[in-house]
Amino acid sequence: MRKLAFIPLLLIAAQAVTVSCRMAPSQDDGDTVAAKEFYPPDTAALRKAAANDSTVTKAVTDSADIFVIGPASTKHEVQLLSYPSRRDSTLYYKSRRIKVRGNADVGHVVRAVFFTTEKGDTIVTRITELKQEAANVSHAPQGHAH
Repeated sequence: MRKLAFIPLLLIAAQAVTVSCRMAPSQDDGDTVAAKEFYPPDTAALRKAAANDSTVTKAVTDSADIFVIGPASTKHEVQLLSYPSRRDSTLYYKSRRIKVRGNADVGHVVRAVFFTTEKGDTIVTRITELKQEAANVSHAPQGHAH
């Protein structure tokens, strides 16, 4: 008798499984990936977009031994800003007998000579001012004459 009670339940379960599959909505996937994904990217358009991008910084070649005296310079230390970009700054100790030719005030363009001590520290031993005309730079803002 118990076997007879399970048979109708099995038939109902089998019918529900087959009916539920037929009731599912049909999906015609077709081409699921856009056609542009199969072609190589247009590199000319990418390069043009990158060239027009204003957020990209241009590479600037700085001099290896020409610097601008920075505002953080003190009696014992000298701050050297990279020339001409002024993006990078370094702070060096001055030697006891530093030799200065010209003016080494803040904002002046100078050529620095370094010395490495036995401990491995780098100090500035000589500073020579370079004239603005020789350096071919004028960092002062120029206004328009009206």
